[in-house]
This record gives sequence, C-alpha cells and structure tokens, in this order.
Amino acid sequence: MPVANYYGSDLNHAAYSLRWSWTGWASACFFPDLSEQDWCKLGELWEQDGIRLLERKCDNDCWQVTVSTKPNVVPTIIVGRLKGRIDHLLRSKGIAFKFSRKVSLRSLGSNTAMDVREYIRNQVDAAQFCDSDFAESLKQFTRVWDGEQIGQTPIEVTSGRYWYHLHLVLVVDDRRRIRDLSFLGGIFESSQAIALDRGYVLNSISVMPDHLHVCLRGAIADSPEAIALVYLNETCRMQSANGLWRPSYYVGTIGVYNMNAVRR
Repeated sequence: MPVANYYGSDLNHAAYSLRWSWTGWASACFFPDLSEQDWCKLGELWEQDGIRLLERKCDNDCWQVTVSTKPNVVPTIIVGRLKGRIDHLLRSKGIAFKFSRKVSLRSLGSNTAMDVREYIRNQVDAAQFCDSDFAESLKQFTRVWDGEQIGQTPIEVTSGRYWYHLHLVLVVDDRRRIRDLSFLGGIFESSQAIALDRGYVLNSISVMPDHLHVCLRGAIADSPEAIALVYLNETCRMQSANGLWRPSYYVGTIGVYNMNAVRR
C-alpha cells in the first residue's frame, strides 16, 4: 500500500536562501527613467508576490535586479511579476514601452554550484567516521556529475532563459544515524528516480547516515518548496518509511556566479 504524503507546505522549520538575478531588455527602444518613489512602489507590490527587491542596475537598453524570494514562489512567476508590474506601472504613467521577449533569470548563492558540488563530493571524508570500512562503503552513495550539469546550460523557453539550480538538504528525524547500507542505497536510488520522473537534472548527491544532500537543476514550473516536498514525500514512499525525515528542509539557490560576483 503506497505511503500517503506525510509532509505538506505547513512545515514550520523550513530554512531557505533563495536569490536571483533578473535581466530584462528593451525592444527597439530605451528604458524610461523611474523615480525612487516608483521603485518603492514596485518593491511593495513585489513583496506581496513573495519577491523582495535587493538591488538594481538600470542602463538604457537593459535593467538588472537581484531579488530574494519565499520558497513557494515559482521561477516563471518571478519573471512574470517583475516584468508585469513594471509594464503596468509604465502604462499607468502613460509611457509607451515594450519589453523584449529576451529575459533571463539566474539562481544565485553565497557559494557557486562548483563550490557546493565539491563540498558534497567530500562529505564522507569530512565526517571522519571511526569505522573506516563503513565509511568506504558509504562512498558509493555519493555521486557527482561533471560537464554541462553544473549550471552552464540554461532552460530555454519562449519567455526567456532560466538558470535554476538548488541545493537541498533533508535531515533524518531525531538526527538518528542509519547504518543499514541497503536502506541508504535505496534512498540513493530513489533520489535519482525522482529527478528522472520530474524532469530535474542532478548535479550531485550524497546520502549520509543522518542527512541527504541533493544539488539539481529544477523544472521551472516547480517552486523550491514543491521540489523539497517531492523529495521529502517520495523518498518516504519509495522506502515505505513514513516520517523518515525531520519535518523541515533547507533549500538554497546556487549558480555559476555567487552574489559577490554579480555585485561587482
């Protein structure tokens, strides 16, 4: 009998750090000037969408903003709300302007995808297990994919290009340590099966006795929260282990560039 969804969006202890760089281009014209009052108004409206304006850089032919979001905000909604609210403001002021369809959204983090990938690669060695045989066996449940899966290639759709990469961490409930290699192997296999089924692209994965790291390129129709809940529930279902995880998660955006590089 399949395990029903045990975890929902009402989780009280979810932790997240979700930041993005959005770039919009003008179509055969220049961007108009907006006042500080206009930007404050836009910021207030975006807050209602779960999007917080952090910084902006406005040139004549393109605008760039960095934002943070709540975990239930879908990447396509970020693009739609940023572009749509600017459009509406300009129309309300009687300003004729048209955006290019060429829009980009990049996930960003304090660390790059490469940094996180190397951190995950070294999980077992860094843990310094006393049982060297167990540690050696555990290494089979860490895998890192090289090449194009580390954030270089965008998701291209008619509305623009998306770089959507996440680092997800789940913790075993009560932080108990699982030593059953067969069970840990099941989590390793099911985590890959989930990605295949949902259209995610794995960057790296490490199954540890008391937690799970997954780095992946998400599907732009899925919010970070939705991806976290899929992993919480589906790994339990596949292992017939309801309540395996602490009712929480950490999810953070990562990318080719970190926040410092973007700010420079």
